[in-house]
Amino acid sequence: MAIYLGAQLYTVRDFMRNEADFTDTIRRIAEIGYTSVQVSGFGDVSPKCMKEATEKYGVKIVLTHWNNDRIKNDTDAVIEEHNLFGAGAIGVGGMGGGYDFTEEGVDRFARDFAPAIEKIKAAGKVFLYHNHSREFVKLEGGEYMIDRLLRQTDPDGLKLTFDVYWGVNAGIDPAKFIQTHEGRVYCTHLKDMAVSDKGEIIMKECLDGNINFDPVIEMSKKCGVEYHLVEQDNTYGLDPFESLKISHDNLKSRYDFR
Repeated sequence: MAIYLGAQLYTVRDFMRNEADFTDTIRRIAEIGYTSVQVSGFGDVSPKCMKEATEKYGVKIVLTHWNNDRIKNDTDAVIEEHNLFGAGAIGVGGMGGGYDFTEEGVDRFARDFAPAIEKIKAAGKVFLYHNHSREFVKLEGGEYMIDRLLRQTDPDGLKLTFDVYWGVNAGIDPAKFIQTHEGRVYCTHLKDMAVSDKGEIIMKECLDGNINFDPVIEMSKKCGVEYHLVEQDNTYGLDPFESLKISHDNLKSRYDFR
């Protein structure tokens, strides 16, 4: 199956505070060679501008991280915004919004977002949940929080943006996770992990760190995970666009990304 490499625009969030800068950012992303993006971390930028900028430079918006409260309370408008720029997936970056990482918090999140998830599904789209490491805290009985969330939500309505780095950070085998949750992983976030000269765990450009991505990519193909978005939360002083270029070039040279 074909796999596609995209950029998570949260990496360059400081360069998208207004519409002119957003448009220029999309130009620079396209020049690196990315053909798809996740929209996240932007400032005063309208959905109309997002549509125009991405169409101008031949970049597809695959998914977003949108405002949690708006998804929950203004679902119809959010769906229309995503229809405008053609994204098939509406995502959140985590629970947030006062939901505790407890059984009760996970259950309440699932209940509160169920109506929005149903509307999003009816519109032919999917609701995406992005993990960090906290979703892999084990609850009583040994169940991970992320598994509790998946168990209590519509498997066709809620899927995952599986962040490989945070899975590894939590001690999870990412390839095995994708295999175990086949059909629930919509896309991945890719960034590498390394150890600094101070002995601290840091984020690194893909294939410049210690994560073995080979089994992740292989399992993704087997399980139908098409989209893989490079996300560098922290570039530690390196220009974020250069960081995205390093990961892009490294990944494209090793795997058959489109």
